[in-house]
Amino acid sequence: MNHALTALLGSLGLGLALGAMAQVPGTRLPGGVVPDLGGIWERAEGTRFNPANQPPPFNTAYAARFTATSAARARGEVVADPTSGCLPPGMPRFMVASYPLEILQTAGQVTIIAEWSSQVRRVFTDGRKLPPADEVDITFNGYSVGHWEGQTLVVDTIGIRADTSFDSTSLEHSGQLTIRERIRLTGPEALEDVLTLTDPGAFTQPWVVTRHYKRGGPDLHIMEYVCEENNRDIIRPGHTSTQ
Repeated sequence: MNHALTALLGSLGLGLALGAMAQVPGTRLPGGVVPDLGGIWERAEGTRFNPANQPPPFNTAYAARFTATSAARARGEVVADPTSGCLPPGMPRFMVASYPLEILQTAGQVTIIAEWSSQVRRVFTDGRKLPPADEVDITFNGYSVGHWEGQTLVVDTIGIRADTSFDSTSLEHSGQLTIRERIRLTGPEALEDVLTLTDPGAFTQPWVVTRHYKRGGPDLHIMEYVCEENNRDIIRPGHTSTQ
């Protein structure tokens, strides 16, 4: 290998290493010092995905589906919720966790752990770009890449399964859903996540929802969660699938 190529590869490796290091809390970037989002966080709002309790800007087909589901619920019918069968909530319902979230911020990656269903999101901050959509495995939490814009972590997520819902009301989305999050500290004990959800298959325009979290106390920790040990797969009011 000639010296020029060796130098080029070395500089590329150094660039990637520095790019990963730049994500560590306290590192100074052009937009300022990278903040530390790490810690245990609890939601400040309820478990409905949209605190304002307004549905997404559904297109005609998805609006009709939502109307039918709402009518069934109003009649007292049990509306299916995949999480009652121990399936993961998926994104973006992951961020409406009934139990705490933990953020770990390390070189090249921000990791978000949900106690609910013991789920993990990995946000790659090592400088990589989003791959083409047709090269991404379709998963519950999708594939996430992040970068810093000043004090805000900007996260783009693609490759989300279509058979998940936004919350227990069974608000649906299509397999074309993509999410951009802007996550930032709004105070020492407060975190904000502004989610812009784009879904050409189900929405007529992007849907923006803002979620807030409060820092957990020193005695709060993520605990083990095993859904199968206490399954609440409700079939009809007052009965389970084993009755």
